[in-house]
Amino acid sequence: MTSQEATPTGNEKIEQIWHRVRELLKVELGAQRFQYWIDPMRIISADGERVVIACTSRFERDKVVESHGERIANLIADLAPGLGAVDFIVEAKPRVVAQAAAVSARATTLESLVAMPSADPVLVPGSTPLNRNYTFDNFVVGKSNQVAFQESKRTAGADQPVSNPLFLYGPTGLGKTHLMHAIAWRKLQQDPNLRVLLITAETFMRMFVTALKANETIAFKNQMRNVDLLLVDDLHFVLGKEATQEELLAALDWLSDNQKQIILSADRSPSLFENISDRARSRLLKGASIEIAPTDFELRLAILEAKARVVSRERPGFVLNTEAAHFMAQRIATNTRELEGALNRVVTQSGDGARAITIDSLNLWLADFLRAYDRRVTIEEIKKKTADHFGLKVSDLESPNRSRSIVRPRQIAMHLARQLTPRSYPEIGRRFGNRDHTTVMHAVETIQRLTGLDPAFGEEVERLRLSIRNWPIEASVTIAKPSANAEGEPAQG
Repeated sequence: MTSQEATPTGNEKIEQIWHRVRELLKVELGAQRFQYWIDPMRIISADGERVVIACTSRFERDKVVESHGERIANLIADLAPGLGAVDFIVEAKPRVVAQAAAVSARATTLESLVAMPSADPVLVPGSTPLNRNYTFDNFVVGKSNQVAFQESKRTAGADQPVSNPLFLYGPTGLGKTHLMHAIAWRKLQQDPNLRVLLITAETFMRMFVTALKANETIAFKNQMRNVDLLLVDDLHFVLGKEATQEELLAALDWLSDNQKQIILSADRSPSLFENISDRARSRLLKGASIEIAPTDFELRLAILEAKARVVSRERPGFVLNTEAAHFMAQRIATNTRELEGALNRVVTQSGDGARAITIDSLNLWLADFLRAYDRRVTIEEIKKKTADHFGLKVSDLESPNRSRSIVRPRQIAMHLARQLTPRSYPEIGRRFGNRDHTTVMHAVETIQRLTGLDPAFGEEVERLRLSIRNWPIEASVTIAKPSANAEGEPAQG
């Protein structure tokens, strides 16, 4: 391509060059990073002296320049050598958050269970782009998430805040983010002029730090408060970061006092947050705090079958038979993201159904997924192995004894039970001497914190986890074909 051919002479050629840059960056960065950092930007002008690219916030601009600026400039120079240097500016006006123009057909197939919303919403600058597949219609409901789903729909449909804040908590990959996006979609469908800010707690912290360094804290405060709906994902990220935490809580106070809806999520209940004041904890618990528990077999199967039906509509040759669906739902039990990843793998390996999907082929195609689920670990096994490791009896872990030599092993066993089994907090509590679910939650949080603070302790817990996972059992593991009266879930261990 010659310099004359590459140099744009009008808006059409400028857009062609930018479109090509976007295509290349999407391949290099992956769809998620592209959607978050590159997709919101737009090219404003380009000539022999200057290429101007607009970002929606100072934070976004600084991050893009730091991480991707040189690569963007090099791509533009390669495609159009006659253009000038690249400048990134801030255009801080509300924008349409566009989704990537060429979302891959396979990703769309696996994530879209019903028709996507017809139009992209207008969000407050700095927002995370809404996922077009994260709607209420696409959410598969089961026992573990039914209450969270119903309360999220009730909140989304109300004219005034009904649960403020609505706080969703639970392990990763169970649908918290999906419900937050679904609330935002529904609110914006009802009122397209609603000012909605959807961010992660990590993004909030980075925006706050950037504002501090730039002496723009007043503008930052105004940005956080000038919204009708604030959604903050992964709130646990800012725990222990005192200045950020206080700034966020101040924003939540202001929005709540002014009848603005707040939606929050974290990996645990606010009652287990450390390094926050009683007043802050009370504020977070003021609305509705709802746990999304690990999925059971029935819900995993429903999710898998729903996604497989969509694949079959898009790719008529692909059929996930009942035996294969039951096998996958039984064996991949951590979270729905892993289950969807496994289905992606099956679609690819089967050649859209050209190769037969059998138990043997699934064992081959999903070997890395299944390695962690060679057998279903039971709570009884966890208690026995933990007691042996610390020179205790199983009865010690179930007893009311509060001595440190027993409390810490008991907490570790509860933590491992939460990691290695699909059991809920209440179920685990019952298996450890009928303890309250909050005791289990505290144990899990404590061990998570200690493993982060003390590498040696973390290594000990990991060695114990691996020894439990790899503990030999007498019977080999087989997955029988589903029968008419099969419950799907093995008896609780």
